[in-house]
Amino acid sequence: MASKGSNKHYWLSELTNRADAQKAMKGGAFAAWFVAAINIGIGALIMFAAPGLGKSVGLTGAAMIDGVIFAVIGISIWRYSFIGAWVGLAFFSLEKIYQWTTQPKSLTGLALAAAILLAFINAVRGAMALRRFKREEAALAISEAS
Repeated sequence: MASKGSNKHYWLSELTNRADAQKAMKGGAFAAWFVAAINIGIGALIMFAAPGLGKSVGLTGAAMIDGVIFAVIGISIWRYSFIGAWVGLAFFSLEKIYQWTTQPKSLTGLALAAAILLAFINAVRGAMALRRFKREEAALAISEAS
C-alpha cells in the first residue's frame, strides 16, 4: 500500500516502499502512452490530411513511428523495467532537445513537456527504488539464513 505521508511533493515524492516505487513507474508508463497517443494522432493527421500540412508545421508522418516507440516504452515501464524507464527518460529528453533546437517556436508546450519529463524522472526513481528494495530483501534473506 502506498504511504500517505510520502506525497508531500507530488512530483518528487519519497519512495519509501515498493508500492510508492510502483506508483511512480505507473505514472511514467501513462506519460509514455500520452506521448504515444499525441504522436500517433499527429502522424495520422499529417498522413491523411491535405498535402503539405506537415511541411507547414515542420512535422512528418514519422511521428507515428515515434508514437509506436513510446507505446512500447510505456509497456516496458508498466512491467517495471529498469531499462525501459531510463530509455523513456533519455528518448523523451533527446526528442525535446532536438525539437526545441530545430523548431524554436515549439517552446509553447514547455509546461506540458516539463510535467511529462518529471513523470519520466519519477519512473526512473521508482525503478531505482525497486532495485534497492530487491537488494535489501536479498541481503535480509541471506542474513536470516545465516
